[in-house]
Amino acid sequence: MKYLLLSLTIVFLSACDTATDPITEIVIGLAAPLTGDLTRTGQDMRIAAEMAVSLANESRTEGTPPFRLVVENTQSTTEGAEQAFKDLIDQRTVFIVGPFSSSNTDQIISLIDVAQVVTIAPASAAQGLSEKSPWLFRSSLTVDVLVPAGITATRNILNYQNVGILTNESDLFAKSARDKFVDEVGKLDGVTIEVRQTFNRNSNDTPPNLTSQINTLSNANPDVIFFFGPSPDRHHFVLTAYELGIRNIPTVVTLLSTADISWIRETEPDATEGIYSLNVWTASSSHATSKKFVQAFQTRYNEVPNDFHARTYAATNLLMQAIRDAGPDSYSNEAVRKVLTDTTSIKDTIYGSFSFDRNGDAKFPPVVGIVRGDKIMPLGESPN
Repeated sequence: MKYLLLSLTIVFLSACDTATDPITEIVIGLAAPLTGDLTRTGQDMRIAAEMAVSLANESRTEGTPPFRLVVENTQSTTEGAEQAFKDLIDQRTVFIVGPFSSSNTDQIISLIDVAQVVTIAPASAAQGLSEKSPWLFRSSLTVDVLVPAGITATRNILNYQNVGILTNESDLFAKSARDKFVDEVGKLDGVTIEVRQTFNRNSNDTPPNLTSQINTLSNANPDVIFFFGPSPDRHHFVLTAYELGIRNIPTVVTLLSTADISWIRETEPDATEGIYSLNVWTASSSHATSKKFVQAFQTRYNEVPNDFHARTYAATNLLMQAIRDAGPDSYSNEAVRKVLTDTTSIKDTIYGSFSFDRNGDAKFPPVVGIVRGDKIMPLGESPN
């Protein structure tokens, strides 16, 4: 521990000592799950971060240092996330994008506090994490924004009264989303949670058999089912419900992504049709910066980006822009942290107008949509 604290102190001092050591490059760390049950997500994160850094370097002005990306594998576990951050810090990296999940983000908070490392988590959505550290920012929406907006939009469409819910009790994000949902439903007249089901699955575990839980939900005949779980759980739930023939009960899945939809459709093309998603971005977004991102991604990779790409791309750009705004007089971690803290309205992000709140959580309008084919169509829009 003594060695670790000394190492972290040296990292902090070296990052701030820009007066004596000319900056020849600025290192951006990426902590992503390149192995384990989130491997495909991690690879998407890596592609998006590489693209963001490459585009930033292509457009940099003369005399400004280039960015260089360093990637460490979180292995889809909390222990792996902690080790990935330690490895990045040992390399004197003080600007990091990642990790992916809420559980992993919670794991590294004390570490980044000691090291004073500016960290932007691109997908963490559980309640209350950013307020634990002035060095943590989260560029995707949390359940505090997603869930209330999702309830309002889906209730306007479905007019539900009796609700069923299914939650992974072992996942921080899932429990946080469920708790926020219960709180919000408790404020509504005429809406009750008719049946609650749970299961337990930790990172990299084999998905459990959800037949009993789904049948219990179906037999209660709720007006709608809400599901709360991370990406691998979403795949398993949707496929199992489809196999069991659950067709007549509307389903709402928080943060069901276009990547999730694509992967589920590889097994069963019709399984996701008609599911409602509470989300942060779609490739059909009308924001000018989003359109530019989609076009650039398609040009490079000959495919439409999914929202794992988008969230990582947005986080990396927010971090690099803060570094630019802090320089050239100071590229220190403290200067960059202050720029992010003061971010109250950026108009040209893929999300449209973007702000961080006083805790470092993102503020922008969420997307509530319905799955049609391989796309998420925002409610009120028609497919092309």
